[in-house]
Amino acid sequence: MGIAGACVLAGLPGVALAAVDDSDRPSNLQAEPTSSVVGTYYPMTTPSRILDTRTGNGTPKGKIGPGRKIDLQVAGREGLPAQGIGAVVLNVTVSGPTASSFVTVYPGGEALPTASTINFAKGWLGSNNATVKLGVDGKVSVYNRNGETDVVIDVVGFYAGDESVMAEYGMGGQVQWYEPYRIMDTRTRGVIPAGGEFNAWIDFRDYNAKVKGLILNVTAVSPQKAGFLTVWSGEGARPNSSTVNYAAGKVVPNLSYVKTMPCPSGSCNGATGAARYRFYTSATTHIVVDLVGVVDDGTEVDGMRFTPTSPTRIVDSRIGQGLPKALGPNVTGKVTAPPVLLTEATQVLAMNVTAVAPTANTVITVWPADTGMSKPNASNLNPAPGQVVSNGVLGVLGPQDAFYVSNLSGTTNLVADVVGTFYVYPGTAAGTRRTTGKPAVAGSGWSVALG
Repeated sequence: MGIAGACVLAGLPGVALAAVDDSDRPSNLQAEPTSSVVGTYYPMTTPSRILDTRTGNGTPKGKIGPGRKIDLQVAGREGLPAQGIGAVVLNVTVSGPTASSFVTVYPGGEALPTASTINFAKGWLGSNNATVKLGVDGKVSVYNRNGETDVVIDVVGFYAGDESVMAEYGMGGQVQWYEPYRIMDTRTRGVIPAGGEFNAWIDFRDYNAKVKGLILNVTAVSPQKAGFLTVWSGEGARPNSSTVNYAAGKVVPNLSYVKTMPCPSGSCNGATGAARYRFYTSATTHIVVDLVGVVDDGTEVDGMRFTPTSPTRIVDSRIGQGLPKALGPNVTGKVTAPPVLLTEATQVLAMNVTAVAPTANTVITVWPADTGMSKPNASNLNPAPGQVVSNGVLGVLGPQDAFYVSNLSGTTNLVADVVGTFYVYPGTAAGTRRTTGKPAVAGSGWSVALG
């Protein structure tokens, strides 16, 4: 398809994004060799489907029934190593449930946790990003609470659990978190038509060579009919996977880990070497994208690595856990992370955050507490009245080990489950305390193929 129109320079010249001042956190870090790969991230070249109950991929064909679970082999499939995986990053999709319910994906061989991965109503179609610790024999378990539902799972990457992956896969990437920052909003340029496939990019200038992937919150806004978005590196043909699954007329976000490729000379509005990735939408829709993190080449100063945990609930406002009560309109709550989950180097909680039955259309936003930051112009959840809806969230901690969560309209309960933590790796730390600088976003843009 040819390029019929261009949407370029969403306009972030010279923007430096501030980081948390973490000087109050004790940080007696012990030096570690920079060659270690434990906790580093390895993106799939293209996301790969490892479960589809509709076709019998990964399990016998058929919906998962009430109170039932399936054990899914993950390690050793679709190019994943057979050993050495600590956790996998998955996109979990529910299709055609016969009742309101939830699905929990958790380490194989462990007891069912008090946590959920994706919550849904009868007949719902939707997806959620999930980072899941691998359990016994490299498996995860997939549990459905009520009714029957089809479940589809695409794997987008993994975190190293030990050094054994180094020989075949080399050095993985570290994560740099960013204050949520809007880099694309097609509502300012024009709707993306059904079948539209287009490139997008972010320019970090001198830092571009170190960027291997992006962590984005991708939102479909008011699609004309049910469908899906796929986001991938653009390397090779579009994969048989989905990033965001949406119903007509809804606002549906999902966290997305995306491998990038450098912009070739003459493309990306002249931003040669910028981090480029690619979109596809099956139905006509607007798309909004917020940058929340970058995956580097494993060498950048103050890069973070990941420690997986079994799902642990830290917030349930329905019972006064983490937040004393439901959040009302324009109310911001503060959540302090339980000390048992933290070390002196912990910076970010990997969470699944769920809005429970809001009384109005609303926006949920999470950002670090006690830093002087204003609420970002970004969203983590966009639930409709009465919905129970989840999304993956990077819960960046402020100097008092806390984050803020804001509710825009109506009243809603919130639930948050922690699935792991990101910590500053001593081998690439700038010193005894984390610096406040970050590589600046110089610009971003997209160019749309219309047919």
